[in-house]
Amino acid sequence: MGLGVLPDRHLSDVPGTSFLNEKGLSSSLEDASEKNHANLKHDPTGKIVLVPQPSYDPNDPLNWPRWKKEMFTVSIIIGCGCVGAIGPLLGPALVPLAEEFDVPLQTFTLGFTGALLIALAFGNLFCNSLAMMIGKRPVYLITALGLLCSTIWTAVAKDFVSLAVSRAIQGF
Repeated sequence: MGLGVLPDRHLSDVPGTSFLNEKGLSSSLEDASEKNHANLKHDPTGKIVLVPQPSYDPNDPLNWPRWKKEMFTVSIIIGCGCVGAIGPLLGPALVPLAEEFDVPLQTFTLGFTGALLIALAFGNLFCNSLAMMIGKRPVYLITALGLLCSTIWTAVAKDFVSLAVSRAIQGF
């Protein structure tokens, strides 16, 4: 194998992989017929075995309609854009923003990015525990609403303290 990766001596297949067709690596029809693939779920054409196999639960994302999957993806993209993209995009503007808010650059940087990162570190502990207690969906909806409100708050902040607090709420 390349890049110094040694082949596994104990397993015939790499863990976590699966065959992309029903026959696998079998070279004869007898070997292929021994494997019963009739109970596996296929795509609508019936030619492709679905990996991973969807469950019968309607809440399984593999069973969602396409529009629901796409809306979920869009909501994740918006969340990542609100938190993850704002900091790097405003990186070149930190000096003018520090001058506009009339604070030293180091203080502005600590308030702008430091508050978000500290809140992100501690917010995960709180939100994960809360999600285990009341469920993931309410926590997701509450944090998404909080993210939307705090992003608007960040955009209209008039002083440095307001900006730092809004960034901390974004991280939470």
